[in-house]
Amino acid sequence: IDRIRDLVDTFNIPRAELDGYEADDVLGSLAHWAVKKGLAVKIITGDRDLLQLVNDRITVSLPGRSLSDAKDYFREDVKESLGVWPEQVVDYKAITGDRSDNIPGVYGVGEKTAVELLEKYSTLDAIYQHLEEIPGRFQSKLAQGKEDAYLSKKLATIISDLGVEIDLDQARPDRF
Repeated sequence: IDRIRDLVDTFNIPRAELDGYEADDVLGSLAHWAVKKGLAVKIITGDRDLLQLVNDRITVSLPGRSLSDAKDYFREDVKESLGVWPEQVVDYKAITGDRSDNIPGVYGVGEKTAVELLEKYSTLDAIYQHLEEIPGRFQSKLAQGKEDAYLSKKLATIISDLGVEIDLDQARPDRF
């Protein structure tokens, strides 16, 4: 990592780090900071977790099988891909989990059911407020998995208010 930092500094590329926080949190915070500055943001990543940041000013570009298959995700693309809107991605992951990020989710409740529940109730909180309306087996799985669901939501949430900034003049590509 130190060699990467040295290389980035040598090319005078601005970098942002914050001890105790993951790169996703720093990226999310920088994206929201840039939007407040009136900028549009495009995040190029291989991490689908960042789809939760997509809005009318933030786009996420994910790779495909080849470089030419890369896809920019706007709000509608997130909905088409996952079945939920960007602002529901965290609640979706709270229910379905994510093995690659060690997010447990609710045991026995899959993607299809998570999408159906979020289409009907919109949020994880609303699902639990209407738990008695949910059919038997999923009601019991959700009830038993409530603690895991809320832990999963916390783990899946990208922090976007860390107060990190970069020098935009240093980030201008015409400086090189």
